[in-house]
Amino acid sequence: MFHKIRRAVRMNSIKASMLLYFMGLILITVLVMTASGYRYTVQDAEALTRNYTMRLLKDINGNIDSYILNIKSMSSVVVEDGDICALMTEFNRLKGETPSTAGQAALQALISRAALHMSTLAKTRSDITNIAVISKYGDVVLSDGSKTLNAYSDYNLMDWYLKPMSYKNDIVVSPSHVQRLVKGEYKWVISVSKAILDPITGDVIGVMLIDLNYRSIEDICENVQIGRNGYIYLVDAKENFIYHPQLPLIFSGVKHEMPKNVFEASSQGGYARMYPENKIYLRDDSEITGWSAVGVINTKELVVNRERVIRYYMVLIAVMLVFSALAAVMISTNITKPIKRLEATMRRVEQGDLGVCAEIESDSEIGRMGGAFNAMITQVRGLMERMVSEEEEKRISEIKALQAQINPHFLYNTLETIIWMSASGKNDEVVRVASALAMLFRTSISMGESLVTLDVEVENIKSYLTIQKMRYKDKLDYNIHIPMALRRLMLPKLILQPIVENSIYHGIKPRDEGGCIAICARREGGLLIITVQDNGVGMTPEQAANLFLPKQCDSGGIGFLNVHNRIKLIFGEEYGLRYVESKEAGSQVDIYLPAVEGTNGNGNGNGANGAPNGTNGAHGGTNGISGGANGAAAGAKGAYNGANGISDGTNGKGGRR
Repeated sequence: MFHKIRRAVRMNSIKASMLLYFMGLILITVLVMTASGYRYTVQDAEALTRNYTMRLLKDINGNIDSYILNIKSMSSVVVEDGDICALMTEFNRLKGETPSTAGQAALQALISRAALHMSTLAKTRSDITNIAVISKYGDVVLSDGSKTLNAYSDYNLMDWYLKPMSYKNDIVVSPSHVQRLVKGEYKWVISVSKAILDPITGDVIGVMLIDLNYRSIEDICENVQIGRNGYIYLVDAKENFIYHPQLPLIFSGVKHEMPKNVFEASSQGGYARMYPENKIYLRDDSEITGWSAVGVINTKELVVNRERVIRYYMVLIAVMLVFSALAAVMISTNITKPIKRLEATMRRVEQGDLGVCAEIESDSEIGRMGGAFNAMITQVRGLMERMVSEEEEKRISEIKALQAQINPHFLYNTLETIIWMSASGKNDEVVRVASALAMLFRTSISMGESLVTLDVEVENIKSYLTIQKMRYKDKLDYNIHIPMALRRLMLPKLILQPIVENSIYHGIKPRDEGGCIAICARREGGLLIITVQDNGVGMTPEQAANLFLPKQCDSGGIGFLNVHNRIKLIFGEEYGLRYVESKEAGSQVDIYLPAVEGTNGNGNGNGANGAPNGTNGAHGGTNGISGGANGAAAGAKGAYNGANGISDGTNGKGGRR
């Protein structure tokens, strides 16, 4: 990042760089300290607020528990009253049927006494809106005789009615809901219900209901304040809301709470943090009611003076940047003087003056660096002089070594063939063989370009095959098919002769009936593919596996491997020779080369000037000479003695390729 800033403001001096780095270091340090301090302040304030909120939640649960315990005690008074138990027993005996006239009067007297008892209890507390008892067969008695049952009430589907019928020993406390039991009344209440049991059998004979004014729970919860925007709410174990300061908005869908997520998160770490709402949720459960009191903290209110803290740190950053800039100027001035002198010396070396010397008198790192620079310049001068000398010696040695690899047996055998044909009076054949030999060796030992046209290479291989045809007569035949459109393409010289020689001596010669060599070429996109195929004895899998392995200098197959390595050296690793396994008899070698167009197409090999990797002067020339010499050497290996028909056992039976 600092390098980009330096380029942007064009600060290329060490002094400016040190100033920038010092200021950046101080800035980063102050920012880290500011962030750490601010985070610590927020965390401390958050911890205090969480502890305070948790105490409030416990106080709320304690108040609600006391309130509900009082209501439960009152419910026991109702369900254990003798008149109410007698009334429920009578209702269950009648099973909804109309009693006789005498029975009607007795039943009415029981209803009056039960209603009076419930009414008296209801008047003792202002938060009780209604007390009622309901038999198993749907007979309802209200505490207020002036009120009547709502004919459309679905009380028999409500939890406060169904649960006591199944759990006769439990006191059920319902969530806040709208009670529809009384005709014309739809109040938000919390219902407390309990089963009424038969005093003799203990069976459930009815249900007692006490509806509590919702305002009583609100009074307990509304007195609690958590900051300006914090609040609390109550939910039961089924995540139903008992109290919420904005309960109508929640039921209408305008506001949303996620008690399930709060329950899951707060059960693990004691509190839950919700993003991006910036809220913290804390929860405290009541063992009496099973309700959970949830406190909501707005984290934006935790640090009231955060603007003042930020201003303080901004001033601190500005002051430290000023002092760091002054310190950087003084320090960099003392450091840059010897560096500038060393820089001036390096610029002279960059311009080619290797006779300079860095004059820095100091025991510091800069002084030692100047001494090391002087030693380096001295070594560079010596190395350059030595490199020039060694390269020249290496070039001469490589040429001599490559020329020394030319096997003389092919030349001897060909000359003896010429002598034999001359003695036999075959003057025309002598002329043809001598001309072919002259052309072949003119190309082989030429010190010219390393790349020639395909047309030149074809003419060269024709000369070689002409000589071999004279020696082997009808035992050897060949077919060359090179499209004229491809003959101007460039390739390393003498790459066909070692491969063709390999096919003759190791493929066709061991075959009694002789054979034929086919040479063809094709172009596939940017590739030139030359194929040399024979119908000789073929190769074993072991011979094919060892085809491209390095061999001793006196073993067979050096020319083949040299051609492969020379192609890769000139054009790259993706090119070279590839042996193709043939299902029939014989062998096939494909030569993969780049399709490089010649520049003049005069057929004498001068078109190599535009070839890839051939532009490197001495290097390309040396490689071309190497390939030419190796091709000649490979062509001489295993030569057949044409003068007396005796096979040369020393070179004619070398390793396969």
